[in-house]
Amino acid sequence: MHFTRRAVSPRASFVFDRHVGTINSSLSRRPRISECPEEEEEEEELYLFGSGGDVDVEEMRQPMQEAIPEIILEEEEDDNDHLVMSVARPVRVHFAVDVENLQSHQSVYVVGSPDVLGAWEAKRAMPLVQDPDRNYSMRWKGSIMSEVDQLKFRYFIGYNLMSDQGEKLIVDKWEAFLHPRSTLCSAESRNGECRVDRVDLFGYYAGRKCVSDGWLQHSDENQILLRLHGNALKFYKTSKERKNCRVKMTPLDVRFKAPPSGHISFSYGEDEEDEEEDPNNASNKCTHSATHVAVLSDPRPKFYDQEETGVVFNNNKDYLVFRTHCLAAEFLAFYIEIFSEERKRIGACYALPSALQDASGIIHLPFINSSGRPIGQVSIEYLCVRALTRLDEPQLMDQTYCRHWKKRNALEVGHRGAGNSYTKFAMARENTIHSLNTAAKNGADYVEFDVQLTKDRIAVIYHDFHVLVSVARRDGHALPPPTMTREQLDSSNLDFHELPVKDLKLSQLKLLMLDHLSFPQKKENVKKLVEVLEEEDDFKPFPTLVEALTKVDPDVGFNVEVKYPMMQNNGEHECDHYFERNLFVDIILADVLKHAANRRIMFSSFDPDICSMVATKQNKYPVLFLCVGETQRYTPFQDQRTSTSMTAVNFAVGADLLGVNFNSEDLLKDPMPVKKANEFGMVTFVWGEDLDKKENINYFKKELGVDGVIYDRIGEEERRRNVFIVEREQKRALLSCSGASTPQRAPSPSPVSSENNNTSPPLSAKLTRNTQSDSALLEENEDDEVEGLADKLNITGFQSAPMVSIK
Repeated sequence: MHFTRRAVSPRASFVFDRHVGTINSSLSRRPRISECPEEEEEEEELYLFGSGGDVDVEEMRQPMQEAIPEIILEEEEDDNDHLVMSVARPVRVHFAVDVENLQSHQSVYVVGSPDVLGAWEAKRAMPLVQDPDRNYSMRWKGSIMSEVDQLKFRYFIGYNLMSDQGEKLIVDKWEAFLHPRSTLCSAESRNGECRVDRVDLFGYYAGRKCVSDGWLQHSDENQILLRLHGNALKFYKTSKERKNCRVKMTPLDVRFKAPPSGHISFSYGEDEEDEEEDPNNASNKCTHSATHVAVLSDPRPKFYDQEETGVVFNNNKDYLVFRTHCLAAEFLAFYIEIFSEERKRIGACYALPSALQDASGIIHLPFINSSGRPIGQVSIEYLCVRALTRLDEPQLMDQTYCRHWKKRNALEVGHRGAGNSYTKFAMARENTIHSLNTAAKNGADYVEFDVQLTKDRIAVIYHDFHVLVSVARRDGHALPPPTMTREQLDSSNLDFHELPVKDLKLSQLKLLMLDHLSFPQKKENVKKLVEVLEEEDDFKPFPTLVEALTKVDPDVGFNVEVKYPMMQNNGEHECDHYFERNLFVDIILADVLKHAANRRIMFSSFDPDICSMVATKQNKYPVLFLCVGETQRYTPFQDQRTSTSMTAVNFAVGADLLGVNFNSEDLLKDPMPVKKANEFGMVTFVWGEDLDKKENINYFKKELGVDGVIYDRIGEEERRRNVFIVEREQKRALLSCSGASTPQRAPSPSPVSSENNNTSPPLSAKLTRNTQSDSALLEENEDDEVEGLADKLNITGFQSAPMVSIK
């Protein structure tokens, strides 16, 4: 058991060393009020502001209780085994934040560590009140009584929607800093009041700006995306195509009477039903949000409010995405208006709930003019994103990495673990526990692997959507002997049948004699998927995602590629009749959120809709968009958002993703997409066969300055060390040189194996307490402290993991 808080006296900060019972001190001064305070982010130091004179440091070297009588140490049995400091007398903590461009239906909330602030649960957050002074109309205020010493909190913007169960709070925008705001009541309070004159600026903290879109937190909450692109607008009797038409989409609940602007008006009067009173109609029964639009073909592809006459759309040029939230998707419709270039309404139509029954699809709707005559058709793609409901506990706001990225030298990521083994003959079979651990042992910072579902809905790691099953002919053996050579196998009476992974249960995948999809065509160049029937579990293909999370070295991060089939330009679908997207994503997310512990995680996918869903369903881990771009090497996808690397950047910006994972083939021809991504502050990764060459890796790392490279056979030619382990050792060395104790944190609970699998004891369960505490330090909570110590010790910046050539 140890202390993680440090008690202080005016104008000085002190470290309480439990083992010697003394306070180590160092003079420190901080500004009191600032819109964007350069707050210290470490947990080690508390500051107290006072008007007294200089402090005699030597006189303060005495037991904590004697030096700081206003602070009480209370030993509590909490999950972290920490001693908690509380204030002897309750303190009133004030909150004030300025928020720009707030809509009339939106309000500002504060959520934080104490129960009165919701204990990090958005649904129980405290609403702030708008300042009545017109000169400060963008300022929102509130206060609470606090008995704890350190209080952490975040601000967010929200609004209320109605459901059958009553009003529900929707998170629209929130502060997604790695470290939440923090106040120290014992240090900053005067006369029982804390933060009286402090005014924060929404989205800015410690000199940084970080705001993220909200996520779906209610079981009945949905996000609806409507897309217009390609030849979406058709006019029946127009000899030449209309240009610069404008489109507007207005959501409405079909149970309630729409406002005058939300229905088609005919010149010959109103229907009889419109004259009847609607008993359910009430202005406060709004079950959906307003609709915002993003133009992915525009240089600034972020979502914004629609104009009265919509947004410009030209066929085969523009790409529009409309977005709304709702709590009653089964009653949600859209009123769609078409305007001319002169902003005169040409026609309108409805997209009714019956047309939006599936989770995704495309609808073709005729639109009519004011006299009721059909004059054209609009084609709309839609996607319904539902909330993640497979978690036992709500997703909290205390910790998030969705917008966090620490700039350092490029990370090196092991492709499919230690590399492609079936066509490139990596030393370890790809996408196995052994391959992932081999990459970790070889110094990979992250490992990348593909995840898909089996027939019994278990997330497994495997690259291709199909496998080959060896089936004996009637005059052949039931199964080839394990000792059969490749030549004997080729001449045996076997037939190969291609089966989708989704049509086989996990037990079947582990028992059948399977081959890689390329084997029959390229027998001499393709390694078999299953060489022998008797192998250790860690060497077998098709490990589950839970097995990987619990059995792979916890120091290595996971780049989880969510593998979902797409339509290709040649008209072929990668795998027809696949799982519904929401179900598919929910199973994978639930496995990760339940079993990831302190491991670094990022998600990626070639499917833009999967990326949007992963980012919208959870608030903890970042998402990268995997891009093919312009390629001669692979079959392109039909989805326009994947067609070029520049379009991929615009999509990622509009979808509020962390970054883009580019194809090396495209970037070697034109590096501009990386520069464009950097302008938006996005993270950039690179994948591709070109990274088999060391000179290409160096080009992307040193000249383009990407944040990560994904390649095969990591660490086989050059020894390297995991950069996070190196940084952790450097932190320890700095803390040791400074005389400060290494920050401690409780070990993470041992991950639990999937109930569907009998797995061997996970590697994380075998780790010692100290090792697990060290692993917990990977969350970089002490970065600022270490950098400060480095400055004091005249140590320059940290370097990337060292590499040594093998001769």
